[in-house]
Amino acid sequence: MDAPNPPPPEPKKKHKRALWIATIIFVLCGLLFLIYWLVWARFHKSTNDSYVNGNLIILTPQVQGIVVSILADNAQMVEEGQPLLEIDRHDFEIALDSAKSGLANAVRQVTQMFFRVEQLEAKKEQYEADLLRAQLDFDHRSALVADASVSREEYEHSETTLLSALSSLLEVEKELAGAKALIENTTVPTHPTVEYAKAALRSAFLSLHRCTLLAPARGIISQRRAQVGQWVQANDPMMALVPLDQIWVDANFREVDLRNFRVGQPVKLFADMYGRRTKFHGKVVGLNPGTGSVFSILPPQNATGNWIKIVQRVPVKISLDPKEIEKRPLVLGLSMTANVDIHDRSGPRLPGAIASKPIYKTGVYANELAGAESLIEQIVNDNSSPIVYDPMRCRLDCSELNYLYRAQLGLPLFDRHTYTPFDPNKKEIVDEAPGSLDEFSPTVKINRQR
Repeated sequence: MDAPNPPPPEPKKKHKRALWIATIIFVLCGLLFLIYWLVWARFHKSTNDSYVNGNLIILTPQVQGIVVSILADNAQMVEEGQPLLEIDRHDFEIALDSAKSGLANAVRQVTQMFFRVEQLEAKKEQYEADLLRAQLDFDHRSALVADASVSREEYEHSETTLLSALSSLLEVEKELAGAKALIENTTVPTHPTVEYAKAALRSAFLSLHRCTLLAPARGIISQRRAQVGQWVQANDPMMALVPLDQIWVDANFREVDLRNFRVGQPVKLFADMYGRRTKFHGKVVGLNPGTGSVFSILPPQNATGNWIKIVQRVPVKISLDPKEIEKRPLVLGLSMTANVDIHDRSGPRLPGAIASKPIYKTGVYANELAGAESLIEQIVNDNSSPIVYDPMRCRLDCSELNYLYRAQLGLPLFDRHTYTPFDPNKKEIVDEAPGSLDEFSPTVKINRQR
């Protein structure tokens, strides 16, 4: 006779066992999630609302004209200083030739100003000699008119001659003062008229140089609008240039995630273009001083109508490793996933003041006037006379004439400017007693004997 079968397990025991298993699994999942949060999740903030951003240089000409050639097109890499576009140069070449002629003419005019001073110096010496002769004639006739040795008419003629000589001397002295005022404290190259012509030549030289549009940085050309034969004005956009080494990521984090963000915290980034296997590294540069909605075209008006709270997002600027960008280039607008490690919270919340040095710069425009100064110097030298105004030379020459005239009359010999005796043969001052200032001063008392 067979043994009886054991009774089946009770349904309550099976249900209880399943409940215990589910509870244990749930607790284990909770513990694992707690460990994950304590160890990793609470120290990392992630968002896929991130995009590549960077400098977009709009290239515009600095002069107007007709486009005659285009040297770069969209999606082409260009180097810093590489020509991109040419504007017709004929008008600017004519303007430069005109500026050259203007500078040459200015140099010749200023040179004439210096010679004019020498001319008036000599003329003044002549009028002084005439005045001296008229003074002596008047003195002689004044002594002889009393005893009728000379006629009254001759005496009066000598008086009017003296007045005319004095008037002529005063007139030439004023002309000489005006001529000296035009060249005082200057030379031919530094005269204001010449400096003005130099500035005009530099401007024409610069305009001719700017007929070639140069790339201010290394990058890729985009949005070319220029066409051959097109008339363009200064500041018209011709094309855009994107420097691939001047890019960053703007990650838009929720405002509730920014509590522990600090400048300098490390960031891991993934680009949809390269997939999750390609990892980029960066650092937090800082937070923008406003949410995206504040800087939108139509900012929100939360004080009007019904209000619904919406969690705002703040752009966080993240710098990228230049070496990684060089190996795997990124273009503007690409989608990125940013993961910020907030373990280190010792950094500042806001970036500090930057040093007074440029963040971005180009050396393309530094030497635009290269060659202009040598051209100016050549024009000035070619149109300048080697003989320019020398007050000492003119004084000595004119005084020598005065010396010869006074020697013929048997009068004391002295330098009219210093009233010091001198020897014209030695061309230097002689150590003798000075002459009388009253007798030979240009200011003559005509009626001193009356």
